[in-house]
Amino acid sequence: MNIGILGSGPVGLTLGKGLMHTGHYITIGTRNPARESLQQWARNYGDKVRLGTFRQAAEFGELLLICTSWQGTKKAIEAAGIWNFKAKTVVDVTNPLDGKGPDKYGRLTFTIGHNNSAGEQIQAWLPPDARVVKALSCVGHERMLLPQLLQAGAPTMFIAGNSQEAKKEVINLLHEIGWTDIADMGQIEMSRSIEPLSILWAAYGFLNDSTKHAFKLLRDVGDAP
Repeated sequence: MNIGILGSGPVGLTLGKGLMHTGHYITIGTRNPARESLQQWARNYGDKVRLGTFRQAAEFGELLLICTSWQGTKKAIEAAGIWNFKAKTVVDVTNPLDGKGPDKYGRLTFTIGHNNSAGEQIQAWLPPDARVVKALSCVGHERMLLPQLLQAGAPTMFIAGNSQEAKKEVINLLHEIGWTDIADMGQIEMSRSIEPLSILWAAYGFLNDSTKHAFKLLRDVGDAP
């Protein structure tokens, strides 16, 4: 599959690497495709990856991932061309962080919440037939690929979205990069409950100097994942 990734930070490059290794072709959309550090990264993967503008990535991708910082998300979508999202599955990996980093207790701060979420806002910015699925926002980029923890086993990835077809597509991609336990939490509005898990994940990491943690949904015996 051709996949377009908007954003060339650690999240976008981590997912790009993982998806290339599972056989997909990737275009990374970024503000400065000529940046030498990005060019050097891309050279490691041959013809499976291209660097381009946000618009080039959105045009290329049959499926799109949004991995931008929240402050730059709307501008990246506009630069990509709203029409390039029509009828596509769009994986929202963002969290609506204010960009100020953790406070003295390790807590991050959202710019929106309770009555809205990044997932809902992105769905509203895009054409009505774009199928937004919230995923991969409740864990740091260090745990996004092959997330199994040696002693604790497989963590849970929480997803949400309005299209069952799109969620099936995203679940297949998650399986490819190592997620075996996925919890479908329902409609895109459930992003309001999924996104704050990133604050909890980051606070634990800050207080314990750790990136080796993730969340697990424990189910009763016989309750299939």
